[in-house]
Amino acid sequence: MNLHPFIILFTGLMIILWAYTALSKLFNFHKFKQAMITQVFPRWVGEVLMYVLPLVEFAIVGLLLLPQTRLIGMYASLFLMILFTLYVGGAVFHIYDRHPCACGGLFARLGWYKHFKVNIMLTLVALVGVILMEL
Repeated sequence: MNLHPFIILFTGLMIILWAYTALSKLFNFHKFKQAMITQVFPRWVGEVLMYVLPLVEFAIVGLLLLPQTRLIGMYASLFLMILFTLYVGGAVFHIYDRHPCACGGLFARLGWYKHFKVNIMLTLVALVGVILMEL
């Protein structure tokens, strides 16, 4: 396994991101639950995602921690970051009939445009991580 310094850095950033977001959802579950059932997608989707998202985020942390599954974890990070960035982009570019709520933690305080820029940067971190790991 290639331990390029940027691989270590980018993996660490993704671990911190997913651990923070999952823990933030769990420690503020009531607020997160309310946020999920009032999103722009159908309520039943929010009811599923309120349980699935933290589990997926913790699973990605686990994948990133183990050298044997680190590449899978970085691909999962890239995939989830693309999905989140597209979703936030929908709010930024007024694609939805109403503004979705920001779901909590640090990102809720950023506003949609800054959140979108941060998501783009984190997506690029995951992409470069995948590329470096594949070399």
